[in-house]
Amino acid sequence: MTVTTTLILEVYRVLMGAMLILFVPQNCDGEICSLSGNFYRADNGLTKSAFALNLFTVASFLVLYKIEVTRENKMINYLNVNPELPRDDDAVKDALEHLEISKKEEIWTLDKHYQQAGYFSMGAFSINSALSSYVILTNFLNDKTLTVLLTNLLFMGLKINDVFTVVKTDKNIFLSAYLTRKIQYNDIDPDHCPKEEKDIESATSIENEVSDQTIVEA
Repeated sequence: MTVTTTLILEVYRVLMGAMLILFVPQNCDGEICSLSGNFYRADNGLTKSAFALNLFTVASFLVLYKIEVTRENKMINYLNVNPELPRDDDAVKDALEHLEISKKEEIWTLDKHYQQAGYFSMGAFSINSALSSYVILTNFLNDKTLTVLLTNLLFMGLKINDVFTVVKTDKNIFLSAYLTRKIQYNDIDPDHCPKEEKDIESATSIENEVSDQTIVEA
């Protein structure tokens, strides 16, 4: 699944999980409310406040997704997944020493921004879920109300869990935010090694080939 496809599914998930006031069936005079009926309700503005928080939560996740995509692209571009190398914080820190300072700082900055946006979105989701659930349960229609509410919250809760897994790490632990099986970027992409190191590696490779040829000829 491509990053674009995954992103589209994530946007759908946040709409269903955050816009609870619109999408969860509620009671309007003994019948299911229309979309407008869910919004225009005489309750001293409580429903409208919950709806505003719905929109705010969606906005916070859209910002999170923007940072998420940028972060993932930089990780793919600058870093590599090397199963032969250790994955602890100190080992990855040593690997980052082979990367240009500007690129290293860019990775750290994006990862920090993602962490901050992640925690903020989790907080917004929690408050939104509490207020929206109160409004919805106050206007309880039938079992479908509870079923849809819990389904949408669980649907979004899975994303919250994924975000928490990625952000709750040490400084140099870079987990992918998109792959189903969480992988860790723990090495530098060869294309982004400094030129001097590439030259050294190339020279070493040539020397090894010459040495092997000499042994064979002997």
